[in-house]
Amino acid sequence: MSATAATSRQRWWAVFAGSGALGMIMMDATGTAVALPSIQRDLMLSHGDQQWIITIYALTVAAAIATGGRLAEVYGRERTFVAGVCLFACGSLLSGLSLDLSMLLCGRALEGLGNILMAPSAALLATEAFGPSQRGRAMGIYSGLGGLAMVFGPIICGALVQMLGWRWAFFVNLPLAAATLMMLRAAGPAATSPRAGTFRPAYSLFLAAALGPLVLGLQQSHSWGWTAPLTLTLVGAGAVLLMVFVRLQWRAAEPLVDMRLFADRQFAADSIVLFCAQCALIGQSAFGAIYLQRILHFSPIQSGLAMLLFLTPLMICAPLAGLLYDRYGAKVPVVAGLTLATLGLAWETQALPRADFLLMIPALIATGAGMGLALSQTYTDGTARAEEDQRGRAFGALDTVRQLGGAIGMAAIGTVVAGMERGRFFDIAAQAAPEGAARVQLEALMAAAVFGKDEAVQALMDQWPAVASALRLSAARSIGEGYYVGASMVGLSLLAAVVLMRRKAAPARGAAKAVP
Repeated sequence: MSATAATSRQRWWAVFAGSGALGMIMMDATGTAVALPSIQRDLMLSHGDQQWIITIYALTVAAAIATGGRLAEVYGRERTFVAGVCLFACGSLLSGLSLDLSMLLCGRALEGLGNILMAPSAALLATEAFGPSQRGRAMGIYSGLGGLAMVFGPIICGALVQMLGWRWAFFVNLPLAAATLMMLRAAGPAATSPRAGTFRPAYSLFLAAALGPLVLGLQQSHSWGWTAPLTLTLVGAGAVLLMVFVRLQWRAAEPLVDMRLFADRQFAADSIVLFCAQCALIGQSAFGAIYLQRILHFSPIQSGLAMLLFLTPLMICAPLAGLLYDRYGAKVPVVAGLTLATLGLAWETQALPRADFLLMIPALIATGAGMGLALSQTYTDGTARAEEDQRGRAFGALDTVRQLGGAIGMAAIGTVVAGMERGRFFDIAAQAAPEGAARVQLEALMAAAVFGKDEAVQALMDQWPAVASALRLSAARSIGEGYYVGASMVGLSLLAAVVLMRRKAAPARGAAKAVP
């Protein structure tokens, strides 16, 4: 049977299966952020180690996201989707069973590989299940269910982490994966697709070889030093390999990432916005949850509820951005949204060191609303710049840039946070105790408190209350200083949007061919 022979019910099951995969991705992203402080405390992780939990996932997706769509074309959408869901479930299981950081990072890398296989197929299941007459309705349900997972994910995972432990932030993906596969089976021929072309893994491996040392050098620079030979060698080698990759892709007949698309001014602007915004968003997600639980002593479920102040405005403003885009093009909603997000993040840099949640509320609302306005139509505008038969590649190029922004953003923000806190750590100990056994004992207690050990925190508050207070404020200041990176990146994307974007974008390439 072919997809054209599918019944209406089977087509809707295909849409629901795609929504299930999107929901897994959203639930995992928000759940991992909420669980980070508990993971750090249980596995005794430093800040640098903790960052890798987010970075390894983003790096895996960035290096291979463009590959997922190509594999769906070559091996078939249904087969690739099933492989992705199973890999994601295996990664979630391994992450939940992890006994140490290495095991957890392997699980997160498997989740990233599952993401790149199922995400492009999930979007195609929704967009191609119906013809143009019902495509908007199908996409509305696909995006809406994914959005619900993003909103309720922090609450559900927060409750699971609080009652059952951090491992359940990963185990929750297992029943979702099973339900998704059942819906895919119910979709029958609606999930099938023709196969065409060949897959050459060399470009994917080359991109991974470029991004790996670049992100590793950035991530570890706070430990090794910014001017250390190893840091400079890794960052330099990664940057050179990335430039070689760009040159190869520009000349390739069948590129993994079509660099010729970036010659279009509007497409380049959309790419810069996605890269810079994702830099800030990944820091907001990870360090926001750490701040709420470590500095403000929120429980995991309280942390999840607090995240709604950011996520709800984002969801509300996304449809408004669509209306503005249809009427004015991309520039109006993007510039308005980035202005609001820049102001919100700038506010957060000042509110975070004060350790007062009430001061953060306006900043969270403004940042969420701004991101909703700026990002919701960026993919739509970017893919419209390509010929109709090239829009899959355009989507892959944009997603690669966005995920690359997440990997580099987490490394950069995490480096600033860890570096600033590390510098203050020894100053606080030196001011509180003279050199000798007392200093050594205090530094050990402070280190355990930084790792989140409750008994160490309590002992520090009982024996060294001034040190406990100074350490808490130091962590708040360090996270606030890390947010300067995010605010600067969003400000840079605002400048790019103002300079490069047209007020009303030209009609999409190939649009004239579709007009009788």
